[in-house]
Amino acid sequence: MPPAAPPTADDDKKNAIFTDRIQAETIKKELRVYHLYEHYALSPSVKSKLVINNKPQAMDVTKTDQEVEDEEYNVKSKIQSMVPKDRYPVPITSSQMYGWDSKALFRSLDKRFSHPRVQCDITKSYGQTFGSKK
Repeated sequence: MPPAAPPTADDDKKNAIFTDRIQAETIKKELRVYHLYEHYALSPSVKSKLVINNKPQAMDVTKTDQEVEDEEYNVKSKIQSMVPKDRYPVPITSSQMYGWDSKALFRSLDKRFSHPRVQCDITKSYGQTFGSKK
């Protein structure tokens, strides 16, 4: 059996043509069984709370009905805006355990630990000249 000839540029073109034909055939087969799903249904829980609004341009400004606030939403919104420490009595996840009972270890007014920024006339004029932030 003679050794196989090395691939040439002609062979690469043939392979590209065959690859394109195989891909086109695969796409045709897929499109034969492809059907667009257009039937969507809402769950009953969504239907009971569904609100359909008009377009903003179609709304009549003269008819302003007072809407009733949803108390359930207000309560849940208030709970969601709370920090975890206020929301739960104990940490729920292991990540919440870090810093759960964090309190200041010392008073910030103690001169030994408090080092506020001090400015003299020179630093004030430098800040005004070069626009550094305080």
